[in-house]
Amino acid sequence: MDRSNRRCAGAFGATELAAFVAIAIAASLAASLAAGCRSIARREGVNERGEELLGHSFEGREIRATVLGSGGQSVLIFAVIHGDEPLGAPLVERFTAELRRRPDLLGGRRVVVIPVLNPDGLARGTRQNARGVDLNRNFAARNFSRSAERGPYPESEPESRILARAIRQFDPRRILAVHAPFHCVNWDGPAGDLARRMASSSGYELRPSIGYPTPGSLGSYAGHDLGLATITLELPGRATLDEVWRDLREALEIFVKG
Repeated sequence: MDRSNRRCAGAFGATELAAFVAIAIAASLAASLAAGCRSIARREGVNERGEELLGHSFEGREIRATVLGSGGQSVLIFAVIHGDEPLGAPLVERFTAELRRRPDLLGGRRVVVIPVLNPDGLARGTRQNARGVDLNRNFAARNFSRSAERGPYPESEPESRILARAIRQFDPRRILAVHAPFHCVNWDGPAGDLARRMASSSGYELRPSIGYPTPGSLGSYAGHDLGLATITLELPGRATLDEVWRDLREALEIFVKG
């Protein structure tokens, strides 16, 4: 190789090296920035009570979950999908406090608790969310049908999307939905035996059917379509927190243990 060719080769090598270094630095900075953003997001998404931010309602209210335990099996508990059924929130919050005091109840499981899924409806005192949609008719079940009450399409509402996303994220073995006012234990999917034991423990009526069609419901979606054991726990219409806690404390433990 003559001198001019050596100079060209050396220049090409230096240019190539400089480009490689620049790309490497940029990639490193991008990775660091992304990691920092994820860290900030995690810190901002968890409050002082250890509740994880899942998202926001249509009117911008936070929807949070408490996640307890870290086992391979998860269970999901939520309440107040209907804003005019408020007693479920303090009930599941009291049960969350019980699980914190007695972590042995977790039994190597992860328990995810969403006290209020419909904060806009809770603030308004309405069954529906702020857009007038019944969230428990808005899931992507095979029996979904469009209407003003059920929404223009499955998961059209931010609140139902949040719960569907939580099911995908946490992959629960079973789901407990707390409702009112029918004073019974109802189930969908492979949850008959669990429902019977919960009903026996609580003294609540065991009801295989709620008595009317529920197209687009969580039970249709999670219980029938996904095959998840899904319990609907209907509180009495007139009851105090102390009364339902007395009746349901053991039943809630049975649900977690499975």
